[in-house]
Amino acid sequence: MLEDAFRYPFRGDPIRRTAVGSLLVLGSVFVLPALVLAGYGVRVLETTLEGEAEPPAFDSWSELATTGVGAVAISLVYLLGPLVVGGVLGVILAAVGYYALQTVAPVLAGSEALVWGTSLVVALLTGVVLLAGTAMTFAIYYAFPAGMINYARTGRFRAAFDRNALWPVVTSGEYLLAMAVLQLLPLAAPILVVTAVITVVGVVFVPAIPFVAAVVCLRLLAVAAVRANTGDRSVESAPIGGRASRPG
Repeated sequence: MLEDAFRYPFRGDPIRRTAVGSLLVLGSVFVLPALVLAGYGVRVLETTLEGEAEPPAFDSWSELATTGVGAVAISLVYLLGPLVVGGVLGVILAAVGYYALQTVAPVLAGSEALVWGTSLVVALLTGVVLLAGTAMTFAIYYAFPAGMINYARTGRFRAAFDRNALWPVVTSGEYLLAMAVLQLLPLAAPILVVTAVITVVGVVFVPAIPFVAAVVCLRLLAVAAVRANTGDRSVESAPIGGRASRPG
């Protein structure tokens, strides 16, 4: 699985594809190139799920941008949703705690034992809430790529949040391995960038590094999804279903 993912970006026509991807990386400070890049990422997932051995070409630009809009929206829900929910819960808990303190303060006055006991209970409850919030954030982060994979498979926004479809993927060993590698690649990319900058000539290849790294990660995740859903360890012979047409 790892060997396949690292070889994947160099199949087909890697020079032209990487050149286009590098230009889009440079232009991703603007909205449209960023959307096209996001859409291409979804297409990499989609074609891998369909059993393709080579990366897709950059074509149907308007379709890529449209798909990218959906990918960005899904990303915002997954990444910002927990922050919003956590912020609201934090405000609610703070308000409840404040008014509870105002209520029990007269009772606690003059009793050091009650003050310490109440402080301990509050500290324990705060710790439990923080642990629960951390666990929820980790679970959402862990499921986020699986949601994007399901969006690529179906072309439907809601599919990215379908728990029944996500469960077989996120509970598989292949997906766990892919996510572990996903944490390491971002550490290697800056090293490659610094090396390219030091060589001066290699500066021109700097935009290609994040593009190729992203393609590797997406391939790895999609292969993990194929194996999780089919049990087949051959990527090319194990598509996991057709894809609905994208919204135009």
